[in-house]
Amino acid sequence: MKKNLLLAGLLLAMTLSVSAQYKGFSFGFKLGPGFDWVGSTTGAAHSEKTMTGFGFGVMAEYYFTENYAIVTGVNVNMNRGYYSFESANDSISLLNPFTINRQYKATVYEIPLMLKMVTNQFGALPIRYYAQVGGGIGYAQKVKVKDAIGDAAFPDVWGTTRKEFSNLRASLKIGAGAQYSIDESLRVFLGVFFSHDFLNNISYGIGHNYYSNYYDAAGDKIGERDVKLNMLQNRFGIEAGILF
Repeated sequence: MKKNLLLAGLLLAMTLSVSAQYKGFSFGFKLGPGFDWVGSTTGAAHSEKTMTGFGFGVMAEYYFTENYAIVTGVNVNMNRGYYSFESANDSISLLNPFTINRQYKATVYEIPLMLKMVTNQFGALPIRYYAQVGGGIGYAQKVKVKDAIGDAAFPDVWGTTRKEFSNLRASLKIGAGAQYSIDESLRVFLGVFFSHDFLNNISYGIGHNYYSNYYDAAGDKIGERDVKLNMLQNRFGIEAGILF
């Protein structure tokens, strides 16, 4: 028992010694464009176009060894989306539904938590490459939309929605890039990332004119359809920043 405790104590001491040798805190800023598209897990809606958004944020890194760090901070993402779905003004005309094209925009405030893995320096230049993986929890304060029926043009004014968009966002995130050390306490970096939501942004309802059932003129039910869009947001982005 004493030998086991002694061995555990030695391992703990070695771990703390390594961590103390390499640990360090950094903070910084980042920004860059994002290319957004959406997907429906039910097939009730279709992605029409990749939209360009933007994001920026503050970040903090904690290196617990020379090549591994925990990364967090606050991201502000201006998300965009463009999709289409079928709708109708009443249950009878659902036999001949029309297509609604919808664009939406949302500002999402996100807290990421990532594991960053950094290579050693290659060659004479102070460049190190990194990969990171993790997730993020976010909150969409407002979602605004523009709807167009069929081939009609989109209006110039953005409107509010009927609560079909979820405020809570959660995503899986991966990324990679390179960082350049200007001196011991100043680094710049350039990287790419991919983010995929795993919680539905739209989990129910797409408007009060969308009916879940087909009825004939006598009011008898003759069919059903799934009104749930179950939309998920995806983003491929480029980010550049500075760390102190």
